[in-house]
This record gives sequence, structure tokens and C-alpha cells, in this order.
Amino acid sequence: MPLRLASSDGRAEIAIDFPPVNVLDVAALEDLVRLVLQSSGARVLVLSGLPRAFSAGVSVAEHAPDRAAIERMLTAMRNALNALVKSPAVTVAAVSGACLGGGAELVAACDVVLVTEDARVGFPEIRLACFPPGAAALLPVRIGGARAAEWILTGRTVSGRVAAEAGFAARALAPPDLATETERLVERLLSTSPAALAGARDLLRAERRRALAEALPRAEDAYRLLAGSEDLAKAVEEFETRKHQTENGIGKRQIGED
Repeated sequence: MPLRLASSDGRAEIAIDFPPVNVLDVAALEDLVRLVLQSSGARVLVLSGLPRAFSAGVSVAEHAPDRAAIERMLTAMRNALNALVKSPAVTVAAVSGACLGGGAELVAACDVVLVTEDARVGFPEIRLACFPPGAAALLPVRIGGARAAEWILTGRTVSGRVAAEAGFAARALAPPDLATETERLVERLLSTSPAALAGARDLLRAERRRALAEALPRAEDAYRLLAGSEDLAKAVEEFETRKHQTENGIGKRQIGED
């Protein structure tokens, strides 16, 4: 199963497993919501991906400038982000490899983020003639408005080390240390008072919850204006052509969809 939930002793882990680079679609986001809700009895929820990619983002095919397609994608991502910021569990993202677009939006909703130093974090949607509504709402909360503007408006991708320095992640780790440090963090969280942990969790989530309640609807309205966009249609078509050529052995393979 591409999304796997394992739980025991107050902890749960959702592993994203769509080789080679964890490209997500609407159905995957809907499954993620279901598993987050299913893990509501846990005190700590870890979200992890593959060593090569936490997630290279939402499939470009889902970005077609069709009103119905746009609405499906916006709804699926909104529900996933809200599920994470409303989870009774403290949410921990363990990130390695590519963490791009929609994958990075999911990470931005989590309480604590650990990244490998060589991870690649960014929001390249602007190069596809669109933008990430979830990041437009959440990223200023995590890294401040100035950095958020640069990351989103340029499509810049940064290393895990730079992402941690910017405040997107709590710590950047050597790749071999990610699993050990994630486990150590989970054990530390589980050793605390449940009431105190829950109270602090809700206080620290307040800005993210406010961003999803107030800023995200405005960002979604702006994104809906891309319906019928010729630039977006052309970008999606060109990407799908390059993808087809790569699958048939023509051209260079690249990591990252969105």
C-alpha cells in the first residue's frame, strides 16, 4: 500500500511510499487524511517518505487549468493540511531527499520538522506557471514573509541545512542520523506529561491554524483565477511531453514534479 500506517505505544507513523520520488495525486492526499484521522489515538505522529524523496510534490497532471481539476486539488490539499494541524498527536516530519511543492506544504503544517542536510526543499510551482496556495498561507508563519516571498516567487530550492537555518525545520542532520534522531525525539515527546504536551501543542499551532482559516481561502481564490490559463496549460503539456520522453529513454531524468 503506497501510504502505510503503523502504530504502537502512543506513537503512529505514516510512511509515504510511491517510488521513485513519492509524487502525490488527489487520491493519495485523500488517503493521507484518512490515515491521519485513523491515528487520532496516538500522542505522536511521524510523517516520513523515501530516502530519495520525502515527496517530489503533487503530480503535474493534477495542475491542469480546468475548474473541476483545480477544485479537486485545492480541496484535497486543504483537507490534508487541516488534518495535520488539527491532529490530537504532535506531528513530526522526517525529511530526506526531495521535499518539493505539495510535499513541502505538508511538512509546513507539521509541528516539528527534522531534515537531512542534503535534502532539497522548495516550491517550484512558479516555473509551472502556478503557485502553492498552502505555502502562501503557511510559509510566512514558518520562515517569515521576506523569505517566503523569495522562495515562492522564484521557485528557489534550498538544502536541508539552509531550510533549518531559515526556520522551516528544527534541525538539519547528517543523513545516517535522521532515523535515530527522529526516534529519540519521539521518545522524548512521549516521556512528557500528556496534558502539558497537548496544551503547548495547541498554543504553538495557533498561527498555523489561523493561516489555514484566514489566509488559505484567499490564496485558493487567487489560484482559481488560473482556470483557463494558457501559460499553465502549456507548462503542463510540456512537462508531460518531457516525462514521456524520459520514460522512453529520451532526455535526462529529473527529480521533482511540483
